[in-house]
Amino acid sequence: MHIDLSWLLPLADSRLRMHDQASLERLASAARSRRQALGLLQGELAELAQCSTRFVHTLEAGKPTLRLDKLMAVLKVLGLRLRLELGQGLVVDEQLVERP
Repeated sequence: MHIDLSWLLPLADSRLRMHDQASLERLASAARSRRQALGLLQGELAELAQCSTRFVHTLEAGKPTLRLDKLMAVLKVLGLRLRLELGQGLVVDEQLVERP
Protein backbone atom coordinates (compact mmCIF):
# COMPACT_ATOMS: atom_id res chain seq x y z
CA MET A 1 0.00 0.00 0.00
CA HIS A 2 1.34 3.45 -0.89
CA ILE A 3 0.14 6.66 0.72
CA ASP A 4 0.60 9.94 -1.07
CA LEU A 5 1.00 12.76 1.44
CA SER A 6 1.46 15.32 -1.31
CA TRP A 7 -2.20 16.31 -0.90
CA LEU A 8 -0.96 18.07 2.22
CA LEU A 9 0.75 20.55 -0.07
CA PRO A 10 -2.13 22.25 -1.92
CA LEU A 11 -1.03 24.61 -4.66
CA ALA A 12 -3.85 27.09 -4.14
CA ASP A 13 -2.43 28.74 -1.01
CA SER A 14 1.33 29.01 -0.56
CA ARG A 15 0.94 29.87 3.14
CA LEU A 16 -0.92 26.60 3.71
CA ARG A 17 1.63 24.74 1.62
CA MET A 18 4.47 26.08 3.78
CA HIS A 19 2.56 25.19 6.95
CA ASP A 20 1.99 21.63 5.79
CA GLN A 21 5.62 21.28 4.70
CA ALA A 22 6.50 22.32 8.23
CA SER A 23 4.20 19.56 9.51
CA LEU A 24 6.01 17.00 7.35
CA GLU A 25 9.31 18.28 8.69
CA ARG A 26 7.99 17.85 12.26
CA LEU A 27 7.00 14.25 11.44
CA ALA A 28 10.49 13.65 10.07
CA SER A 29 12.08 15.28 13.10
CA ALA A 30 9.92 13.27 15.52
CA ALA A 31 10.90 9.99 13.85
CA ARG A 32 14.58 10.93 13.80
CA SER A 33 14.56 12.14 17.43
CA ARG A 34 12.87 8.98 18.65
CA ARG A 35 15.30 6.76 16.69
CA GLN A 36 18.24 8.61 18.17
CA ALA A 37 16.74 8.47 21.68
CA LEU A 38 16.52 4.69 21.29
CA GLY A 39 20.16 4.61 20.20
CA LEU A 40 19.38 3.15 16.79
CA LEU A 41 21.15 3.80 13.52
CA GLN A 42 18.99 4.18 10.41
CA GLY A 43 20.08 0.74 9.20
CA GLU A 44 19.21 -0.87 12.53
CA LEU A 45 15.76 0.72 12.52
CA ALA A 46 15.25 -0.41 8.94
CA GLU A 47 16.15 -3.98 9.84
CA LEU A 48 13.79 -4.02 12.83
CA ALA A 49 10.97 -2.51 10.74
CA GLN A 50 11.73 -4.81 7.79
CA CYS A 51 12.18 -1.96 5.35
CA SER A 52 15.15 -0.41 3.60
CA THR A 53 17.59 2.07 5.08
CA ARG A 54 16.65 4.28 2.15
CA PHE A 55 13.02 4.34 3.36
CA VAL A 56 14.09 5.43 6.85
CA HIS A 57 16.27 8.14 5.31
CA THR A 58 13.39 9.25 3.08
CA LEU A 59 11.03 9.43 6.06
CA GLU A 60 13.52 11.45 8.08
CA ALA A 61 14.03 13.77 5.11
CA GLY A 62 10.32 14.68 5.16
CA LYS A 63 9.34 13.27 1.77
CA PRO A 64 5.62 13.91 1.15
CA THR A 65 4.97 10.47 -0.38
CA LEU A 66 5.53 7.35 1.71
CA ARG A 67 4.27 3.78 1.73
CA LEU A 68 1.77 3.51 4.56
CA ASP A 69 2.68 -0.07 5.48
CA LYS A 70 6.35 0.86 5.82
CA LEU A 71 5.57 4.04 7.73
CA MET A 72 3.41 2.08 10.18
CA ALA A 73 6.16 -0.55 10.64
CA VAL A 74 8.77 2.13 11.40
CA LEU A 75 6.45 3.96 13.80
CA LYS A 76 5.67 0.68 15.59
CA VAL A 77 9.37 -0.03 16.16
CA LEU A 78 9.81 3.52 17.43
CA GLY A 79 6.88 3.13 19.81
CA LEU A 80 4.96 5.86 17.99
CA ARG A 81 1.51 5.79 16.42
CA LEU A 82 -0.19 7.58 13.59
CA ARG A 83 -3.39 9.31 14.69
CA LEU A 84 -5.96 10.77 12.35
CA GLU A 85 -8.02 13.72 13.44
CA LEU A 86 -10.69 15.73 11.72
CA GLY A 87 -9.09 18.95 10.64
CA GLN A 88 -6.64 20.37 8.21
CA GLY A 89 -3.09 19.15 7.75
CA LEU A 90 -0.81 16.87 9.65
CA VAL A 91 -0.55 17.15 13.43
CA VAL A 92 2.66 16.09 15.19
CA ASP A 93 3.01 16.09 18.98
CA GLU A 94 5.48 18.90 19.67
CA GLN A 95 7.08 16.87 22.48
CA LEU A 96 8.42 14.47 19.82
CA VAL A 97 10.15 17.13 17.75
CA GLU A 98 13.84 17.72 18.35
CA ARG A 99 14.86 21.19 19.36
CA PRO A 100 17.96 22.94 17.95
